[in-house]
Amino acid sequence: MFSDEVIQLLDSGAASVGAALLPGQADRLLRFLELLLTWNRKINLTSITDPAEAVEHHLIDALATAPSVAGLRSVMDIGSGGGIPGIPLAIVHPEQQWVLVETVGKKVGFLKAAAGALGLKNVRAFQVRAEGHPAKEALPLCEGAISRAFRAGPEWFELARHYVTGPRAVIAMLGAGTDAGELAAGIPGLLDIRIRDYRLPASQIARQILRASVSPDAQEAASL
Repeated sequence: MFSDEVIQLLDSGAASVGAALLPGQADRLLRFLELLLTWNRKINLTSITDPAEAVEHHLIDALATAPSVAGLRSVMDIGSGGGIPGIPLAIVHPEQQWVLVETVGKKVGFLKAAAGALGLKNVRAFQVRAEGHPAKEALPLCEGAISRAFRAGPEWFELARHYVTGPRAVIAMLGAGTDAGELAAGIPGLLDIRIRDYRLPASQIARQILRASVSPDAQEAASL
């Protein structure tokens, strides 16, 4: 399904954002993308259907966060949609447990089917709207939380805070127009702030990743 140029873009692009792929991982990533584009004909998973653009804006953009989630034993992808960034990250971090949270039933069906087809035993998908009540929503706490669906801002950190434990790492994927340093400075209680800058290899679009540990409020701290 994919041309040699697209395959090369994935290999070189992954390395350029700090996620050099191990043997077999590129094949699984492209198989996931094939599933995504095939299912997209029936349900709305992505507006990007050109293979090269999909590799860059879905796979490589997700893989850019791989160094930021490294070391976490479990990560929640809130608003997972078509599985970006959760499934690509689960492929390159098989040692991690991934929890994908999505409100739309058909999309959750895709997430479960894709995880099964790819043999990803480290992925679980839940159909629920994350509103900050993990016990009521029957969602497990994870060491980290990430999302591409939510606008990266104070609201994202406030929501994600309820779903993390241990290192309590929250990762924000930032596009053009948002400065990670200014964002972090405007959110009280962030610790261990780490900022990464990168560009998507073909389009040269600038991106940033902000990772920080969030402090629990008094009520949460008492329950930990």
